[in-house]
Amino acid sequence: MTIWTIGEAILLGIGLAMDAFGVSVTLGVVKNEEYNWKKMLFSSALFGLFQFLMPVAGFFGGTVCGKLLQFYGRFVATALLVGIGVKMIHDRNEKGSLSLSFDALLLLAFATSVDAFVVGVSFAFLGYGDLYIRCAIIGIITLLISFGGALAGKRGRKHLSPEKAMILGGCVLILLGVKNLF
Repeated sequence: MTIWTIGEAILLGIGLAMDAFGVSVTLGVVKNEEYNWKKMLFSSALFGLFQFLMPVAGFFGGTVCGKLLQFYGRFVATALLVGIGVKMIHDRNEKGSLSLSFDALLLLAFATSVDAFVVGVSFAFLGYGDLYIRCAIIGIITLLISFGGALAGKRGRKHLSPEKAMILGGCVLILLGVKNLF
């Protein structure tokens, strides 16, 4: 693996981590007191784990189902991100509308990593032999960026109300979902 390949994986990881970053900032603002170090690290690790696993799954799925997965993967990613974004905006005034439960975090980790699945399908077409190293870099970058987002959200609460954070987080997810179409 060359320096160029590592740099490529880092940039890809940064791009793929943006939706997890947006969710982490929102969690930090909305769940400020409840979102302690342990929960921030857990959610960030879960986002990173899914950003590692989904390209691997896409790679192996891409070798089997190829174009079909690449085509429909975009629409699944868009539907999930837009759906969660709309729900965040709709539920912005409801207490407990954004949960730190394992199930809720699992859904968020999955939804924010579906685009990484499509990247994995692309890896299969390009024949990358260093798949696990690339995916590990993507996962680590996502973990770090998500944790930074959680910290920023906790610190930014004095400047951003939970309701506005839910609207902003929802809009970010909707925009990232729409971006997946192109």
